[in-house]
Amino acid sequence: MSDFIQEVQELRAMSEAELTQLGEDSLLNHLRHQAFQARERHGGLRPGNLDAFLEDRECVRYPTRLALEYGGMGPHQFAHPDRDLQSEDQSARVLFLRPVLGKRPDYIALALSYMLPVINFGDIVDDEHCIEYGAALMGMDPEEYYDQICEIADFVGAESRLADEVFDPLPEDTGGCGCGGCSCH
Repeated sequence: MSDFIQEVQELRAMSEAELTQLGEDSLLNHLRHQAFQARERHGGLRPGNLDAFLEDRECVRYPTRLALEYGGMGPHQFAHPDRDLQSEDQSARVLFLRPVLGKRPDYIALALSYMLPVINFGDIVDDEHCIEYGAALMGMDPEEYYDQICEIADFVGAESRLADEVFDPLPEDTGGCGCGGCSCH
């Protein structure tokens, strides 16, 4: 029996939960791999290489520009990706950033690193994906990276995403900051 047929049979024997987990694991591994490749190509993401990074279609799937504007951003967000309606290219994106981030180019690089999975893959990604991708891209431990993302949320005065709940996208054992709303999408 060929390996392909055996793999198909194994997949068919999996429960829905097992298939869902397999898909989730595959997406997370793909995102980490993309982040490592982008880090190798650009040495991470920093204020001095944002334009080159955004132009690299190996790293950023769609033409993307940054705008220090609120756009459709909610009060819990420090950044919000959307379609770029100012561009003739129908696939173009814009990453709206809270205007106060203009005072902190290092935070702009961090915000972009967090939002890239959303720009590249849309609603299929969640906060864990953004943290894992961003940490790998920036060469940081996920907990350290998450703390940096919380600093951005605090810096811009982002409100809690969930009014009565503390939001923590990291598992309990990683000790998230509990700031109540680092999510951006």
